[in-house]
Amino acid sequence: MDEETIRGKFAVVNPNWNYSDRALIASVESSVTDRMGDYGYETSQTGFSFGSNWEQYDDLYFSPKFSMFHEKLDTNQSASDKLKKQEGEYLDADFAYGLVLDKRDRRYQTSDGFLSRFNQRVPFISEDHALYNSYEYTTFNQIKEVVTKLSIQARAINSITDEDVRVSKRLYVSGKRLRGFEPGKVGPIDGGDFIGGNYTTAINAATTLPEFGANLENLDFQIFLDAANVFGVDYDSSLDSSKLRSSVGFGVDWFTVIGPLNFSIAQPITKADTDKTESFRFNIGTTF
Repeated sequence: MDEETIRGKFAVVNPNWNYSDRALIASVESSVTDRMGDYGYETSQTGFSFGSNWEQYDDLYFSPKFSMFHEKLDTNQSASDKLKKQEGEYLDADFAYGLVLDKRDRRYQTSDGFLSRFNQRVPFISEDHALYNSYEYTTFNQIKEVVTKLSIQARAINSITDEDVRVSKRLYVSGKRLRGFEPGKVGPIDGGDFIGGNYTTAINAATTLPEFGANLENLDFQIFLDAANVFGVDYDSSLDSSKLRSSVGFGVDWFTVIGPLNFSIAQPITKADTDKTESFRFNIGTTF
C-alpha cells in the first residue's frame, strides 16, 4: 500500500504439486488507486490468476500463468480529455509466461554467473489488446574480493490493434532500478500526473567494497550507478519527454533471517525538471 493505492492479495503456492516437481500457484487480488482529488481519476481492479513453474531443462525455468481481471475506471471534470475517453468498465483475460536461464553460483550474495529473464503477456480478452514484453540480463564477476554486477532491462507495452494502452497498464521504472528518484515520479506528465510510458529501459552497475565488509559475512557494502528512461505516450505524443535519468550512490545489503534488506543513499546526476528526487531508500529484497 502507498499513499494512493490500496492493494490486497491472497496467494497459495504448492512447490511440488502432485509430486510432479512443478509448482502450482494461485492468487486472488484487488486494488484501488485513487487519484480523483489530484488528477481526476480512480481505477479499481479485482481478479484472479493461476499458473505453474518448473525446470524445463538444466537451469532453464518455464512459468506459464493465466489471469482474468475486472477493472473500473472513473473520472471527474478535472481529468484530461484523453483519460475521460478511457472511462468505463473492462474485462481482461491474459496468458503470460516467463523463461529464466539461471547460471548464478547462488541466489544471495552471488559472486559469479548470470541471470537471463524474458517475460511476455498476451491478451485474450481485452479492449486495448495490450501486448507486454520484458527482457533483463544480469551478470556477476568476481576479481579477488570485489564482486561487480551489471544489469540491463528493457520493457514495452503496446496495443496490437493500435488502441491506446489504458493508464493502469502503463509502465514505470521500479524504485530498485532507479535510486535517487521517487518511485513512479519520473517520465511523461499529463495534467500534473506521472502517467508512465509505453517503454522503459534501465542499466544498473555496482561493485562491492571488501574493505568495509571483510569481517561481516552478512553485510555487503557497495557503490552503484543507476540509469533509466521512461518514454512513449501513445495517446498523445506531445506529452513524451524522453530523457535519461541517472544517479550514483552508496548501498548496504544486509542478509537477515527474514530475507535481504537494502539501504541506499543516492545523488541524481541527470534528470528532468519535473522529476521528483529522494536521497535515502530502504528496500526489502536485493538491490536490483
